[in-house]
Amino acid sequence: MKHLRGQLLDFLKRIYPKEIEELGIISVFYEYYRDKEIRQSLQYLVDKGYVEKRTTKHPYRRREKMTLYKITAKGIDLLEGTIEDAGVLLEDE
Repeated sequence: MKHLRGQLLDFLKRIYPKEIEELGIISVFYEYYRDKEIRQSLQYLVDKGYVEKRTTKHPYRRREKMTLYKITAKGIDLLEGTIEDAGVLLEDE
């Protein structure tokens, strides 16, 4: 899970400052991880303040909602080595 968290942060940094819908993230990582693992890792990153989570109405389906994710400044600091977290394994480690 630590490796997945690092991969998720790296992915979100690559699209920064844009945000991405949860299903978009799952579609990128589903080949290697189960959707439950991806969602749990995203929630961990949200809880730690590395990622921002926002829920909004779906633009086409009035009754559905979308969950969007965006990396925070703290998440970028973690990737750049300004801060450390043993719960997130970064690629260069």
